[in-house]
Amino acid sequence: MRPGRLVNLDFPLLFCTLGATIVGVLMVFSATNSTRTGTIGLDDNAVKQAMFGGIGLLLMFALARVDFRFLESFTLPFYLVTVILLTLVTVLGVISYGAQRWLNLGVIPIQPSELAKLSLVILLAKFLSDRAKELNKLKWFVVAGLIAGVPTALVLTQPDLGTAIILSMIFLGMTIGAHVSGRVFLFVGAVAVPAIYVFWTWLMHDYQRARFTIFLHPESDPSGAGYNIIQARITAGSGGLLGQGFLNGSQSQLEFIKVQYSDFIFSVVAEQFGFIGSVVMIGLLFILVWRCLVVASRAPDGFGSLISIGVATWIGMQIFINVGMNIGLMPVTGIPLPFISYGGSSLMSILLALGLVQSVAVQSSSVVFGGSLVSPGWARSGRTTLRPH
Repeated sequence: MRPGRLVNLDFPLLFCTLGATIVGVLMVFSATNSTRTGTIGLDDNAVKQAMFGGIGLLLMFALARVDFRFLESFTLPFYLVTVILLTLVTVLGVISYGAQRWLNLGVIPIQPSELAKLSLVILLAKFLSDRAKELNKLKWFVVAGLIAGVPTALVLTQPDLGTAIILSMIFLGMTIGAHVSGRVFLFVGAVAVPAIYVFWTWLMHDYQRARFTIFLHPESDPSGAGYNIIQARITAGSGGLLGQGFLNGSQSQLEFIKVQYSDFIFSVVAEQFGFIGSVVMIGLLFILVWRCLVVASRAPDGFGSLISIGVATWIGMQIFINVGMNIGLMPVTGIPLPFISYGGSSLMSILLALGLVQSVAVQSSSVVFGGSLVSPGWARSGRTTLRPH
């Protein structure tokens, strides 16, 4: 395996990544502007977001130079370490906002549930690609479901329903991308209906069920469970077509909305930059998702293709759910908006994932055969026409 050349990066994906990271730092700065005393220090959320973004980008470039296939031998250990960390959270985790999701390692707190997304993508990519010709068998779908189910169950105990949903969506997106037989999905769909009923009735917490029902009629509890839903809609709507301007906005600057720098930061974007600015930002993020799928279509093997599909599913579903809950079309589940919401663990895990996607892009540009280069399409078709360095 040779180091990849960064000149072969997917540059549209790179530019979208850099742009989204910068926009995220600026929006965290704006969303926390009302609480700032006038001086900016290392404890400022925007400064911390910038530091995490800088470190994450360096790690992304480093991963892009490594052949992603080097990770095939470490997929299971990485997954097991993540499961151990998720288990430790239930015992030693720091409680914040009523949830036990963070581990304090002395330097910075980490959120293992974010690492779970990355480890699940890598292990499922390895598992499904190794069994590409046998995925019409139900047993392999069940085993893949168990691989996804372990971290999902541990995340639910924190409790973190939002991340559990994303892990489930990663599993679904990757199995579809791996061309699992449609008959398998029909059978699983039939089994899923009573399973969802059992989950809703006996396994979900009361407040989680309330989140799914209150978003239909938030006015029934305007000062309680429906408060943030109502305020988020007002904040988003107050931006109009062009918005009230950066660092402006009556709703966000007067803190009518809670955790506006995290779960509800999209409403701040809509208030300050309006409908047009919101569409531009969403477009930037979805171009990023699209480029991940382009990389998947050009990947030199199934492992790389499924990594890219998994990352695209992960980021795309978080965008869809977060924006939906900000404008009242989806229940509030605590899912951050990729790149834009404040959160070091979330930002760095996404940048690491995109580093792997860039590695797939770099390795797709040329496949090494005996010191010469051959296009990935030719390599997959078995042709050996060579071209010089």
